[in-house]
Amino acid sequence: MTLGIAIAVGLHQLATIVWIGGMFFAHLALRPAVKQTVKVPDRLLLMRGVFGRFFPWVWGSILLLWGSGLWLFLVAFKAKAPVHVHVMMGIALVMTLVFVYIYVMPYRKLKIAIDYENWSWAAAKLALIRRLILVNLLLGLITALAGSSGRLLLGA
Repeated sequence: MTLGIAIAVGLHQLATIVWIGGMFFAHLALRPAVKQTVKVPDRLLLMRGVFGRFFPWVWGSILLLWGSGLWLFLVAFKAKAPVHVHVMMGIALVMTLVFVYIYVMPYRKLKIAIDYENWSWAAAKLALIRRLILVNLLLGLITALAGSSGRLLLGA
């Protein structure tokens, strides 16, 4: 049982690092550098490519996070997890819904706008995606804090 828990926690942490780290990098490093150095049509094409490569990793992270998290909840905690685990799961649900919305609405429309070279519409969709990624980044950081320090902050 201990090995199973260790593997689940390790996979959970790796998936967290991929998703939150990717959002942190994209929002706080890549975006400002691209905005400063790349003109609008090329910037939109670049970000479409970035999302096209990052979003499959997010889908994988989501599946791994929910799979390992639910396994830990049901097996390790026997469905009687501490408060901080419930907080993590609630925020994770919101983050998942935000990402699904990003993927099926503004990202899909961004790709269409770029295909039709409608740069202003594409820029508007990119701006919406940026704001939603910031929301998910903040939620992800709160969730990581709850996971790492929740037992101390919220009680076991």
